[in-house]
Amino acid sequence: MPSAQHVELDALSNRPAGSERHSLFRDLHALNIRTLSSLHGRGSVVFAEGEPARGVYILRSGRATVSISSREGRIVILRMVQAGDVLGLNAVLSSASYDATVKALESCRVDFVSRTELFQLVRESDAGAVTLIKLLSRELAELTERARSLLLPQTARPRLAQLLLHLSKEPNGLAPRSRVIDKIFTHEEIAQMIGSSRETVTRLLTSLSRQQIIRVNSESIVISDRAALEDVAHE
Repeated sequence: MPSAQHVELDALSNRPAGSERHSLFRDLHALNIRTLSSLHGRGSVVFAEGEPARGVYILRSGRATVSISSREGRIVILRMVQAGDVLGLNAVLSSASYDATVKALESCRVDFVSRTELFQLVRESDAGAVTLIKLLSRELAELTERARSLLLPQTARPRLAQLLLHLSKEPNGLAPRSRVIDKIFTHEEIAQMIGSSRETVTRLLTSLSRQQIIRVNSESIVISDRAALEDVAHE
């Protein structure tokens, strides 16, 4: 059973969350709003598309995927979320069902804030309401950029290159983090992120490896030639 606790600001202060997310933690703390904390192992569902939106979830540690699915069972991963991200906000504010599924990509700790308490924040804190609007705006911008990366490139090859470049950047997207990308995704999950098939992803990774643009091993993907990968992304 999850245990009730206050939002711990210090534990989040050095994590890669935006200023709006820090403001939300501060506003919750100021109003003495309590959260329910829970742990989720890799592959477990935090909440599912179509479920009633009972509240928002704040990812405290770990990473997770946000995906949608068709009636035929096809899955598209919209984005990857990290510590500090607020999930389910739009559904809660619009009193709708969750419009996506959030699944733990690795072991995650998640805090839950009920819909009632979130609306308490909106009623009692003008700053809190503004923070929620900024968080929604940021989420919309991220989804728009994700849609652009999925729809504009005509083939899976540049979409895969764009994804690899994105995964090699810092969480704020400003600078390259490393040439090394932890291999936390299966080929099937990568396919769901670029709107392709597992077989196509395997073939393209092999091709990029043979061209010595990347190097794939059991634990990571290493970008050997970033300039060449950027050229592929703009094909």
